Amino acid sequence: MSAHIMIIAGETSGDALGADLMQALRQENSDAMITGIGGPKMTAMGLASIFPMSEIAVMGLKEILPRLPQLFKRVDEAVQHALASEPDVMVLIDSPEFNHRVAKRVKAKRPEAKIICYVAPHVWAWRRGRARKMRKYFDAVMAFLPFEPDVFDANQGPPCHFVGHPIVDRLEGLEPLPHFAKKYRLKAGDVPLAVLPGSRISEVNELVPVFGHVLRYLDGRIDNLRPIIPLVPHMADLVREKTAHWPGKPIYVENEADKFAAFSGARAALASSGTATMELALAGLPTVVAYNMGLMGDLLVRIMPVPSVVLVNLILDAPAMPEFLQDRCDAKEIAPTMLRILEDDAVNAHYRNMLSGFRPAMRSEGAKPANRAAAFTLSLI
Repeated sequence: MSAHIMIIAGETSGDALGADLMQALRQENSDAMITGIGGPKMTAMGLASIFPMSEIAVMGLKEILPRLPQLFKRVDEAVQHALASEPDVMVLIDSPEFNHRVAKRVKAKRPEAKIICYVAPHVWAWRRGRARKMRKYFDAVMAFLPFEPDVFDANQGPPCHFVGHPIVDRLEGLEPLPHFAKKYRLKAGDVPLAVLPGSRISEVNELVPVFGHVLRYLDGRIDNLRPIIPLVPHMADLVREKTAHWPGKPIYVENEADKFAAFSGARAALASSGTATMELALAGLPTVVAYNMGLMGDLLVRIMPVPSVVLVNLILDAPAMPEFLQDRCDAKEIAPTMLRILEDDAVNAHYRNMLSGFRPAMRSEGAKPANRAAAFTLSLI
């Protein structure tokens, strides 16, 4: 049976998800017709995008406000395509500012339309009332995190299905790197510590001084400590400049295979809160998390109805990664915990044991997330 699926991706991460979903859909239904909006990866899979994805890939008020007329015009075009072509099912990937507007308008005009939200908004963290509102214009949600179905159910949201997180496949798809130590001239007695001070300028500016003080504390107590710093391209020069004076001759890694090889070989990690913590958990690496968002962070921490801001801890329902947030994001507080994890084999093993359950929790029934998402999408037809 031929099917028409309309997919909308509004940013780079969504484009990657959309391309994987397109591939999986065609494995399940080779005659499937796929239309919609996407970027270079979805285009490479054969999508003729209604308009360039770059025209809606904007973030933050400063970017959005000047472009509101153009964005509204693009919402109109997406809605018109959906109403004119009547796809069997629509999959709207993340980008809620754009996609939820499309879903509302299509559902209002065509109530029988089947519309899926792919990548659940974080209603577990704030504004849980969004879940109930979403039920009016989404028939289902495909979620990355295993606890999200329960949250949507508890808040009267649309049916939510955990399909697994693509980060697992990305890690498993990398070739092993057996010569990491040789490539970066690590010696037998070196103690590698992965250090990840964030991927945004504000994070780097806030955390590099704190992490530097932690390293100076550790350097006087642990022989041959070697910081390993994974770099993201847009922040590489700034991070190199700000960390060049750190003790232990920092090692910089600039590609994903080397990064995960470093995680596999490190003794522990010191990291900013964010997606990196999930990568570290998948590698089973004991990690201390630190973050300070200033006054906004104080407000969010107070209103968030969850016991942790670290996704790994929420997914495992355990303090698997010690976290030092806001006022506690201070070298004097962080350093003793970091020292215990590095020095004490029993403490290190304790955190590794807690993290061992993370990978199974992020993979559902062994199937790849894209294949589970494709199967669910086709099941609504």
